[in-house]
Amino acid sequence: MALVTGLILLVIGLIACFFGWRFFRLVMGLQGFVVGYYLAHRLLAAQGDAISIIVGVIVGIVLFVIFYQFLYNYAFVVLGAVLGLALAGLVDTAFNLDGTVALIVAVVLAIIGAIIGNVLSDLMIRISTAFSGAAQAVGGLAAVATAAGVSLPLADPTAGSVNADSTAGIVTLVIVIVLGIVGFLFQSQNKPVS
Repeated sequence: MALVTGLILLVIGLIACFFGWRFFRLVMGLQGFVVGYYLAHRLLAAQGDAISIIVGVIVGIVLFVIFYQFLYNYAFVVLGAVLGLALAGLVDTAFNLDGTVALIVAVVLAIIGAIIGNVLSDLMIRISTAFSGAAQAVGGLAAVATAAGVSLPLADPTAGSVNADSTAGIVTLVIVIVLGIVGFLFQSQNKPVS
């Protein structure tokens, strides 16, 4: 299960990181798929792999359509919030935050991201897709490595709990920042498809 989730996060994360501005509407849909798949997977994990994968794909497809068709007009706010949530997850992991504190960090960063996204729409597309895609890709790589039995100093988001070793969280945070900067610069050099 972690392998499938990791591969989905890795592929969609790389697409978002490097082509989020160029293929913005598609990336919006793919982000919807990730949100739907991940939520269903987390909620139904106790039901077994087959059920959580099937329901995750169905919910992911539904949210793909909703994000692609309807949230596109509000995308700057949505992507700003997604960026805030992605950063909150990294901060939570890096500093071993859990429970109420993690929830407060997530809500605050999502709200800040949504406000910034609304004010700086074009820039927000590039920043949010680059960094949220980087976070998804690195998280996906960590999940794939864990599923394959390969030890990497990365925090695995599919593990579902706070890591006692914050070194992995800090290494993950640094890699996400570097990959996000590279993705942002790549997107800034490539104009979107009209």
